[in-house]
Amino acid sequence: MEEGNPRRPRAVSDATGGRDAAARHASPFGATVERDGELGASPTRRTSEEDAPLEGIRRRSTGLSRRLGGGVPSLNAPTTLASRTGGKFTTAGPDETAQLRTAHEPFVQPGYGDLNPSYDQPANAKPVWSLAKPLPRVVRSGMVPTKDELLNSRGNAQLPAQNSQRLGLDVDPNELEQGRIKKTADPRKMAAQVEDARLQREANFMNKVLTGDSGSFRKQSSRVSRTSSAGGRRPSLWELPSDAHLSTVLEDEGLAQAQPHELSDEPLQGEDEEYDPYEDRDHPANRIPTFPDLDESAYPEDLHPLVQDLVQDEVHNNHTTWSVIRTHHREALAESLAVFVQLTIGFSADLAVTAANAGNPNTTAWAWGFATMIAIYISGGVSGAHLNPAITVMLWFYRGFPKRKMPEYFAAQFIGAFCAALAAYGAYYHSIQQYSISYSNPDPAIINSFVTSQREVWIGPATAFWNEFLGTAILTVTILALGDDQNAPPGAGMNALIIGLVITCLSIAFAYQTGAALNPSRDFGPRLALLALGYGKQLFTNPYWFYGPWAGALTGSFTGGFLYDFMIFTGGESPINYPLERTQRSMRKSRMKWRRRLHLATKEVADTITR
Repeated sequence: MEEGNPRRPRAVSDATGGRDAAARHASPFGATVERDGELGASPTRRTSEEDAPLEGIRRRSTGLSRRLGGGVPSLNAPTTLASRTGGKFTTAGPDETAQLRTAHEPFVQPGYGDLNPSYDQPANAKPVWSLAKPLPRVVRSGMVPTKDELLNSRGNAQLPAQNSQRLGLDVDPNELEQGRIKKTADPRKMAAQVEDARLQREANFMNKVLTGDSGSFRKQSSRVSRTSSAGGRRPSLWELPSDAHLSTVLEDEGLAQAQPHELSDEPLQGEDEEYDPYEDRDHPANRIPTFPDLDESAYPEDLHPLVQDLVQDEVHNNHTTWSVIRTHHREALAESLAVFVQLTIGFSADLAVTAANAGNPNTTAWAWGFATMIAIYISGGVSGAHLNPAITVMLWFYRGFPKRKMPEYFAAQFIGAFCAALAAYGAYYHSIQQYSISYSNPDPAIINSFVTSQREVWIGPATAFWNEFLGTAILTVTILALGDDQNAPPGAGMNALIIGLVITCLSIAFAYQTGAALNPSRDFGPRLALLALGYGKQLFTNPYWFYGPWAGALTGSFTGGFLYDFMIFTGGESPINYPLERTQRSMRKSRMKWRRRLHLATKEVADTITR
């Protein structure tokens, strides 16, 4: 690193784009503002003369500029909770301030980023389905048309708002594309408008992908600010040229300038009753969209890999041979370590209360809650800290977690649980032996410190199943709510604490009857460990081990995800907000992909079935 340039600008995400340092200038308040039409740096990066004694020291960016979506806050930006929320008060608390973010920035010695390039990459360079922060927004394979569907759309292009006009609706394609659909008593009319809106959006998206105009998608892929370009009338994207770019509105170009009643200069229906614009092919509303030329041999059958290119590549340090191995299995290793720590603390707390034969049972509930919090802090930024196969499966189904990672996650979770049971048993070995001497039949109490079961003789199978089902459903709803960036996500670092408190509440509420596993690996891993230790007689004679932690937790997680997405979530990646035929097509594509990999079908047969 050259001595003359000790403050080398660090790499920035494509979400904001590179910015020329010479275009920056500091305000009297230490925040960089806009100059000559160019955007300045993040307000947390002070550039005033007060930083002179800190020459040669740079701070790690907190990613605020990326979260602002390319804009910068004005100096007179609203600072009160009422002004920031528009009067819509929320119990989620106020926003995190720039001063608080700056106070938590670490010291970064010059040259550190050169030797450790992964430190300088954006925190959201890749999607992480994490319980520690908002869940990513991804384009799922079923959303993107296949090449055959695209070619079919080119040959049978549909007019904008064609389905709606067939039912006699007077609608504006611009309004439909933005989702402005009124509720009517006839579900068919709403369904026709929804179909028109979806077709328009998909056509616009594929136009940009096929023309290589992916820069605007990169800018939106990692942004948190959802500033839209809604406002004055814009022409429909069906009519945009191939080199058009999506605009980003700065804060001072707010919605106050919008004119929502002037969205359409040319109505779809003319004043002359005999004139039918639907029959006029030259009418602007009836222009058939044109896709760019498509070289059939240049694109794969599944166009989804084109979208994958929009995700930025990761940068890795890899200082040693082991670091290369760790890079390829880092998520599974982190998940296993987090599960190990969580369950070791939880089992040890249960053994402490059992061996002492005294104490409040709720003590273990608090221990399990804080153990979960610790585990999320350990691997939340790497693996996401699912800690639970039911949560992993749910995130795959409702949020697009890659299914190719699921087997490795499952193995990590069960191995971590198995090792945690052995570690806790070893730590309390002498206390367990002393407890066995003091009581005539100690095995049930020791076993209940590791696994879950009906705690009382009057708890039947239906009650035990419902207990695990209900607790897991509530846990899933809470996790999805905390991960929804359009709801009221807590501040940075608070997700782990909140989920820990949720586990505490659920343990207090549901542990009395079954022990509240709410997690297949939390129960099955210790069963295998106890089986290896010689506790084999009572572990699998009761079928609860299957219909409780397995059937109850898995069905509860799917039901909880359905309830949240059905009532609150609006993202298109959820199958609840997705046309059924597209979900079925996505499943067919997935099946045929595996058939090809296993050489169970020829390419011609696979193409026929996929269509």
